[in-house]
Amino acid sequence: MLRTRLPEGHRAEPRLIFTPARIRFAPVDDNGLGLFLTALPAEPAIEFAGRAEVAGFRSAWFPEITFADSFGPATAAARQTSRVAIGTGVVGVWSRSAVTMALQAATLQQLSGGRLLLGLGVQARGYVEGWHGQRYEKPVTAMRDFVSILTAAFQGGLVNYEGQVFSVRNFHLDMELPQPPKIYLAANGPRMVELAGELADGMVGWFQSLEYVREVTIPALRRGAERSGRSLNGFDATVGFPAVVTRDDSGLELAKGQVLMYATALGSSPAYLESARAAGFGGEAEAIGERVRAGDLRGALAEVSEEMVAALLMAGSAERVRDRIERYRAAGLTGVHLLPSPPGAFYPLYEGHFPVESLAQLPEFDYPGLVKSFDEAITLLGA
Repeated sequence: MLRTRLPEGHRAEPRLIFTPARIRFAPVDDNGLGLFLTALPAEPAIEFAGRAEVAGFRSAWFPEITFADSFGPATAAARQTSRVAIGTGVVGVWSRSAVTMALQAATLQQLSGGRLLLGLGVQARGYVEGWHGQRYEKPVTAMRDFVSILTAAFQGGLVNYEGQVFSVRNFHLDMELPQPPKIYLAANGPRMVELAGELADGMVGWFQSLEYVREVTIPALRRGAERSGRSLNGFDATVGFPAVVTRDDSGLELAKGQVLMYATALGSSPAYLESARAAGFGGEAEAIGERVRAGDLRGALAEVSEEMVAALLMAGSAERVRDRIERYRAAGLTGVHLLPSPPGAFYPLYEGHFPVESLAQLPEFDYPGLVKSFDEAITLLGA
């Protein structure tokens, strides 16, 4: 989701800042939040997962983009914690076969004592075709096939499934599990959200305004649940947000680049723009997009208002962020996740997101600022 490579000298820094955790601490009360550990090398990500548990965070999510795979650090974190749920946040369904995914997930479920939240996504077309050499097709159908195979495998029977995109013959998972892993779908568009309501244990949305949650997400989840004849009781409806949590409201200014990124990332999800429109910022989002397409990133950033940041992200003081979280819960979400982000940062989310000639306008990646952002989020929002 972030830059495709780390800046020079970046890899050595974590060893100067972190010592691997080996002591289990008694966690405080659950604060109901998830923490996304994106843009961190494996060692500090594992360390922050332990700190999140101590601070009372409900879950710690390990991404799989370019910084590390998901299952390796997640397994290490699971062995050094005892309560916090361990999420893969998220793993692409075209990144490995359904059988390999079942084996990795079942292993982590065993080693974590049943704490795995298996986050799955279709990811951006460029990741699928450019990185994995796979054909990106029928994303909702592909996800249905993949989840159906995994669900059957986790139930312990012989799996024979002939899907439109994914198929498996004569596979049996010879592993005893405390219980099947919970499957969460990365879902923003209505059709994928409906599929989550129909088949999954939870969903992880991203960059969804309060209005989008009320008008699109919750109704789509209900339609999906009705399709399969089940209730949403026990379903975990969650959304994640870039976050710059500060001791005052300076985080609103420092998070403007995150709005620029997601409001223009139509190659990742057209729903990001729809989220801004639902919140009443359609005109501003279009103006930002026009500036980006023209190669004027600094001008695009100047179009982002603090009001837009406040409506689309988790930024500013802890009091402001807590109030926003409560509003989302009142709208029907059962959980909120935070991705602490480097102050003042913005960057392309995929190849072609920003015009090549505009990349010289990008701010330098601020790794110490990123670490501070994680520190502040955990400290200020801990239970």
